[in-house]
Amino acid sequence: MAQGRPKSVRLGGTGEKLYMALKLSGLSWGTRIGPNHISSDGRWAQCGLPRSINTVIEDIRSGIPAHRLERYAGYFQIPVGVFTDESIGSCSAAFSCEVLRNKNRFAKSAAIDISLHDSLARKHIVERNGVAANYPLYQLLSGVHKLYYKKDGGERIYQGAARTETQTETGIAIAAVIVVDGIPVELSGTLFRWNNFIHIQYHSEDYQLLGYMIAPNPMESILLRRRDPFHMKFCGLSGSLDMTAEPDRYEACSVKQGAGEGRSQSEVFDALLEEVLREGALEPGEAVHARAAAFFAGS
Repeated sequence: MAQGRPKSVRLGGTGEKLYMALKLSGLSWGTRIGPNHISSDGRWAQCGLPRSINTVIEDIRSGIPAHRLERYAGYFQIPVGVFTDESIGSCSAAFSCEVLRNKNRFAKSAAIDISLHDSLARKHIVERNGVAANYPLYQLLSGVHKLYYKKDGGERIYQGAARTETQTETGIAIAAVIVVDGIPVELSGTLFRWNNFIHIQYHSEDYQLLGYMIAPNPMESILLRRRDPFHMKFCGLSGSLDMTAEPDRYEACSVKQGAGEGRSQSEVFDALLEEVLREGALEPGEAVHARAAAFFAGS
């Protein structure tokens, strides 16, 4: 009987893709340590990736072990299927585009940090929202979402579009556009977990609007996670879009859209945005208003 730990199941073809992903990302993994070395990258450690250079070399040579595949995918911010799909070659344009599309996102400025300056609070949020810890939530939310927005006491439902951007050490970066009275308002924000809820702090691109939303964490409920289509309802508070003295109190719903066969996330988002710009606000009495209102009726 063989002694020692059983050998890891390695996935064929993934080693070449790991090599190309490292090269495309400008990372080094040799014995010479420099600023672009994987051991100098804090996110590498956050994702639980190997500290041993020999282990990384073996993953390149023999293929990524199945238990480590999601960690590599989470680090490069690409779907797991990009590594395992045999129709996507390591030197193909499709693979390169997926890696390069996310390469510079971590250098972008985050949303305005309006809270959590206390050191213990920062430690808590990083522990709950680091790349490895938050990856299951990121996978669930990853993609494009249709937005519905309704002010407290109002019946008119405004529409918008949102998409996940990338993971950071404090949450998931998101981008959105909400259309109000025919005017598209571009938003950027960060979604993060705190206790049994998810929170979103966001601002408009011109920084004139600052807002906050909160909803139950879908990872805490099997019923929420298995909704079809997957959707969430948020309670929100923001500066007034009408520039009145009172802030806007509102409810918002996000409905995840299909991936769109043969289309990138950006293409799905652009098509959805064109649709909501064309449709405008939904008025009571319309069939589309009733369908949208049904999402607000749930929890």
